[in-house]
Amino acid sequence: MPRTIVKTHAIVLHTMRMGETSSLVTLYAQECGKLKAMARGARKPKSRFGAALGLMTEVQAVCYVKETRDLQTLSECTLLKPAPDLSQSLERLSFGSAACELVDRLTIEGENNPRLYQCLSGVLHGLAEVEPEQVESLFWYFQLRAAAALGYRPELRQCITCQRELVGPSSWFSAALGGGLCSVCGPGNGVRLAQRSLRFLAVLQGLRTYSKEALPQAPAQRGEIRMALRGFLEYHGGEHSRLRSLDFLDGLNRAALPA
Repeated sequence: MPRTIVKTHAIVLHTMRMGETSSLVTLYAQECGKLKAMARGARKPKSRFGAALGLMTEVQAVCYVKETRDLQTLSECTLLKPAPDLSQSLERLSFGSAACELVDRLTIEGENNPRLYQCLSGVLHGLAEVEPEQVESLFWYFQLRAAAALGYRPELRQCITCQRELVGPSSWFSAALGGGLCSVCGPGNGVRLAQRSLRFLAVLQGLRTYSKEALPQAPAQRGEIRMALRGFLEYHGGEHSRLRSLDFLDGLNRAALPA
């Protein structure tokens, strides 16, 4: 079967050393979804790839693609946008890495999803722009947008079972059922959330695009929101969708707590 030449914008999700001079690169491409490709000679001092294969960079890639192969060949890679400057804090860097991990783990090769590409590009550069108190809110916004782009948008305003409006001091959230549950349907079917947490997620979900002016800062109930969103995405992504970047961030937060 002949090879196809694919030229596309892409975001670098992951790189791994292969042999003495080459790299295995995972890209999320605007035109054809996730691609895994060998970049031969990428680690040589005078490599033609230069700085284009850094994590979170946005590039124009040229690949030789053969459908019968799992690993393609990266022929050219031109830097379009450098990786966002997330060196301001480990929190920003961890969320940027987690966004790339999430896309890598929740997608399969060759499935085109331009909407997800735009979500990823937006959050990576947004993480460098928002205020410190908005950083986690932006990542939650990305998780909700990514879920919608992948076809499993959670219901956050009405009970997923009886369609009643979610009101009262608390509600439940079920990853398996796909959203919020009222006080009648929820017990035994999900995790309990303060109503303000579910309402906050509904506000994020309703934003058509993020901006520093519209994006709210994360509320006090961060822990339960984190667990609800992680559980939802891990349920849909399977056992391999746990994000190491978030585990690392959790470890830093625990270490910072007073003894």
